[in-house]
Amino acid sequence: MEEVNITVDGKTIKARKGEMVIEAARRAEMYIPYLCWHPTLKPFGACRMCVVEIEKMRGTPTSCTTPVAEGMVVVTNSPQIDQLRHEIMDLILSEHPHGCLTCHRIDHCGPTDVCLRHVAVTDRCVVCPQNERCELQDVVYYLHMKDSNLSYEYRKVPLETRNPFIDHDMNLCIVCGRCVRACEEIEAADAITFVERGDKTLIGTSLGGTLVESGCTFCGACVDVCPVGAITEKENKWEGPGNRTVTTICTHCSIGCQLDLIMQDQKIIRVIPDLDGPTNKGQGCAKGKFGFSFVHSTERLTTPLIKRNGSLTEATWDEALDLVASKLINYKGKQSAVIASAKATNEENYLLQKFARVALATPNIDHFDKLCPSSSVAPLSSMYGLPVATNSLRELVDAKVILAVGTDITYDQPVAGLQVKEALNRGGKLIVIDPRPTELSMLATLWLRPHPGAEGTLLAGILRVVLDQGLINEAFVRERCDNLDALKSSLDSFDLDSVEKITGVNREKIAEAAKVYAQGEASAILYAPGSLKKGIEGDITVALANLAMLTANLGKPSVGLYPLRGENNAQGASDMGCLPNMLPGYRRVSDVPSRVEFEEMWGVSIPSDPGLYCSEMIDAARQGTIKAMFVVGENPLLPYAARDGVGEALDKLEFLVVQDVFLGDLAHRADVVLPAATFAEKDGTYTNIERRVQRVRKALEPSGQAQTGWWILGELAKRMNVEGFEYSHPSEIMAEIAARAPIYGGISYERLENEGLQWPCSTAEDPGTPILHAEGFSGGKGMLSPLTYESPMAETGGEYPFTVMSTTIREIEGVLELNGQNLVEINQVDAQAAGIQNDDTVEIVSPQGKVTARAKVTQDCPRGTIFVTYPHAEVTVNTLSKPVLDPLTNPQGLNLLRARISKVPVVVGAGAE
Repeated sequence: MEEVNITVDGKTIKARKGEMVIEAARRAEMYIPYLCWHPTLKPFGACRMCVVEIEKMRGTPTSCTTPVAEGMVVVTNSPQIDQLRHEIMDLILSEHPHGCLTCHRIDHCGPTDVCLRHVAVTDRCVVCPQNERCELQDVVYYLHMKDSNLSYEYRKVPLETRNPFIDHDMNLCIVCGRCVRACEEIEAADAITFVERGDKTLIGTSLGGTLVESGCTFCGACVDVCPVGAITEKENKWEGPGNRTVTTICTHCSIGCQLDLIMQDQKIIRVIPDLDGPTNKGQGCAKGKFGFSFVHSTERLTTPLIKRNGSLTEATWDEALDLVASKLINYKGKQSAVIASAKATNEENYLLQKFARVALATPNIDHFDKLCPSSSVAPLSSMYGLPVATNSLRELVDAKVILAVGTDITYDQPVAGLQVKEALNRGGKLIVIDPRPTELSMLATLWLRPHPGAEGTLLAGILRVVLDQGLINEAFVRERCDNLDALKSSLDSFDLDSVEKITGVNREKIAEAAKVYAQGEASAILYAPGSLKKGIEGDITVALANLAMLTANLGKPSVGLYPLRGENNAQGASDMGCLPNMLPGYRRVSDVPSRVEFEEMWGVSIPSDPGLYCSEMIDAARQGTIKAMFVVGENPLLPYAARDGVGEALDKLEFLVVQDVFLGDLAHRADVVLPAATFAEKDGTYTNIERRVQRVRKALEPSGQAQTGWWILGELAKRMNVEGFEYSHPSEIMAEIAARAPIYGGISYERLENEGLQWPCSTAEDPGTPILHAEGFSGGKGMLSPLTYESPMAETGGEYPFTVMSTTIREIEGVLELNGQNLVEINQVDAQAAGIQNDDTVEIVSPQGKVTARAKVTQDCPRGTIFVTYPHAEVTVNTLSKPVLDPLTNPQGLNLLRARISKVPVVVGAGAE
C-alpha cells in the first residue's frame, strides 16, 4: 500500500494514501477528539469536534473528511481550535444531561452516592448504562470542561423498551447520526432515521413504530456505534465496561466473523464485532451480537450422565470414561461409527477422525452440515482437485455478476449477504435461482423461480445456452479443461423448450441469465446445496462447477464458486479428514502412498476402504450392521430426526455415546452423555468457508465439570491403551496437523495470533492462498463433467400432499401488516380445492410439527408447493431464545418437508349468540 509522510503536532508519521487525517493520527496513537466519526462508517463531518489546522489550508477543516497528502503539516490543538471545540460542546451539552460530566468530583462518585450538588437523577452519568465507556465523557474530559454556558432541559422522551435485544433512551441522544449511517451503510436496512427538524431533530424508526415494524435485522450495529447511552443492549446493559477483552471467532455460521468478547471476570457481558476481523471488518449480525447467552445457560450439561434403569443419572468422569472405553473396545471395525461436529474446533475434529481410524479401526467417520452436506461438494474434488470455495468473501463486493442458487444468505450468512448488497450498490447484477421468495430475490436483477427440484434442469438449460451461443471462453477451456465433448453430449436433451416445460421458467429469462453471467467481467457463484431437494445436491455442484469453468470465472479476484456451508467449522471438519473417504488434507483413503504415510506416522494400520456418510450410517444402524456410535455436537441430527427416522434407527444401537453442551433429544437416547465445553471455554482454531484458519481463544472456565473434546478423547484413548493422544495444549495438535496435512503445513498458533491464514499454506513463509486455481487446477486440468439429470417427479397425494419451503424476509408487501404472523403462499387452484381464501388463517401440519400462518393466494406459487414466509425479527428472536427449535418454527429445518394445509375454523366469541 502506497504511503505518504505527514507531520502531526510536530511528529512525522506514515499515512496510507487516501485515508483521512484522523485515521492516520489514530493509527499513530495520537488522539483527535470526535463524536460523529467511526472507523466503520463513511466520513460525515457533522459534529466538527475533530477540526484541525493544516498548513496552507484555509480555516479549520474536519480531520475525518480531509484526506492526507505528502508533506501535510497538521496541528490538532491550538487556542483557536480549543475555543471552537468548547463552543460546539456547549451546544451538545445543552441537549444532553451533564450534571456529572462537568463535575470535578466525578472520579470519586459511585452509582449509590448522594450528589451534594443536587443533580437530578436524569443528569447523572453514574446511573447511565454507558458510564465509563461513553465517548462523550472522553471528549469532555479531554477538553477539561468545568461547566457549560448553556442551560439543559430534560427532553422527557419516553423510553423505548418494546424491541428485542435493544433499548432506546433518546433523552441521551446527541444526534451524531452514527446509528442512522450504520443502519444504512453497514446493514442496508434503513430501519432508523432522523425525525423532526432543526433543534427538534432526534433519532426514530423509519416507519414511526418499533424496530421490528421498521424492518430491523437486529444486527446491533447501532448499539456498537452509539457514543453515548441512547441505544444500548437490553441484556447486561448495567454491567459496566468490563475488565478484559478476549478476541475469538463467532460460532453461528460459516463466515468466521471475528468478535471481541467483553468479559467481567468469568462472564461474557457483551459481544462486539472486531473492527480488524479479516472477514467481517466490524460487521456483524443478530446471532453474532446477541446469541451467546447459551454459554451461561442454567440448562447446560455440567456433569457426565450414565443411563441406569432407563434413566440418565449423574456420574463421575472416571465412571463415564471407563464405561465408554470398555464398551467401545468391543465394537472395533465397521460395526462402529463416529459423527464429528461441524461446530467443534479443528483440533478436536482431527482427533475425532484419528480416534475413529486408530482406536476404533473404523472407516465410518463423517460430519453433518445442514446447508452443505459433505457429499454435496464431493464432485469438486474430481473437477477442481479440492472440494472448497475458491475465493475470499470480501472480494464479492467487486463482483460484476453474482449467481445465487438456493441460498437465503441474508438470514443464513448475514455478513456475506452484506457483501452481496454492497456489490449491487456498486453496480453489480444479481441472478437468483430459487423457488422461494427471499430478501435476495427481491434485490435480484433476474429472479428465476423454478419448480422445487427442477434447479438442476434449469442450470442445464443455462449451460446449453452458453455452449450454443458461443459464450464460453475458448482459450481457458482449451488450455485448462478436459472432457468438453462429454459435457456437450449430456446437454443434448436440454433444449430451451424442454427446460421451460420442466422448470416453469420462461425460456427468454433462461437465455438472459446465461448471457448476463457469461458476459460479466467477474462473475461469482453462491449456493447452498443442502437447501435443495434431497438427492440433487451433488448434481447442482457439477452444473455450477462446469459453468464457472466454461466462462473462465476461476483463478482471479471476485469470481469463483462458494458452497455456503452452514455450521461455523464445517469446512474445518472436512479439512481434518472427518469424511469417510478422505484423510486430513483431502488425501484419499484409497490412495496407498497417502494411507501408508499416515499408518507410519500413527503406528497402526488404518481402514483402506471408504466408510459411510452420515445418512448411510443411519441406514446401517437401522439394519443393525452398525452397533455402536459416538456422536459429537449440538444435536446435529435433530432437525432431520422425524423425516429420516433417525431416532428409531439410533434406538437400535447397542451403545450410543453423545458429547454435547445441552441435554437434547439425541442425548436423551444415549447410554452415556459427556458434557462439552463451548467455544468460549477452550482454545483452538476454526476454518471458515473461504479456507481462513482463525484462532479461537479461551475466555472463561468450562461450566461445572464440562470438558474440551481434545481432553475427552485423550482420556478415552488412554483407557483403551491407544498411544498418540497425549497432548497438553491444542497448539500441539495443530503442530501435528501441519505435519500431516500439507495444505496446513505452514499454519501455527504463533502465525495465527494476529490474523488468520487461508490454506493452502505449505510453509512457515507462505502467506496463504486467497484465490485458488490462479496458476492451474490441483493435479492438472479441470475436469468438465457430464450432467445426468432426470425430469423431477412431483410428489402428489397421500397424507402430506404438499412440498413445504421456507424463507425469512424483511421487506415483503404485507408482512408488516401481519403483526409478526407468518405468511404462507399457496397456488390459487390448490387453495380453492382446500377451501382457503386470501388472508385466511391456515394450519400447516407435517410429521415434524405444525405452524399457523396467514394465507396469500397467488398464481406465482407452483401447484403442490407452499411457501412459509417468516418475518425476520420473529425468526431471529426465536433462534436466539430457544436452544432447540421445532423444525416447523425454524426455517433451516423446514425446507422441502411434506405437509398438509387446512383452514383454521373461526372461533365465535363466548358471548356471541
